[in-house]
Amino acid sequence: MFAALFADGRPVDSDPDTESVSLEFDTDGMPVWRCRACGDDLTETTDGYTADPAGSVCWAYEPADDTESGPDYGEGPHDPERIPLSWCNRAGIRVDEAADSVTVSLSVGDPRGAFTFTLTRVPDDSTGDLAGRIVLHTPYPDEPYPHMPLTPVRPGTYLVGQPAGAVPARQSAAQAA
Repeated sequence: MFAALFADGRPVDSDPDTESVSLEFDTDGMPVWRCRACGDDLTETTDGYTADPAGSVCWAYEPADDTESGPDYGEGPHDPERIPLSWCNRAGIRVDEAADSVTVSLSVGDPRGAFTFTLTRVPDDSTGDLAGRIVLHTPYPDEPYPHMPLTPVRPGTYLVGQPAGAVPARQSAAQAA
């Protein structure tokens, strides 16, 4: 079998024996929060969010129109938002001709592991109703050695990480002010 590797629609040089491809994000030590107002990268602290060297005061802060008390323009707190894809460590695809399978791996949180989704064809000469059929293996709640905890939301959809209510809700800058 020969597979061609493409990035943004353009072919990428690869060895004909290539069995896996991965996209790795260097998120170790990188910020995961950014201020909606000023765009500064933020660090979460016990007292809120801070930007270096600006600190916890946002120069682009705009108070809500309906408040008479609180900080004035440019004197309020940062308004944190999560940086897109800062939660993802790695995404990869592995093709295994011997097992007649394709595995997609997605690593979030702990970079030493990953959620894996595997499509495999059961050999034609197998006994049972699945012979010659394609089967999808997915992560599931309470599986042994999970990458991260999963909580069912609805069939086929899971909350990744701590269940709702187990993690304190975050306040927006407007709520904190």
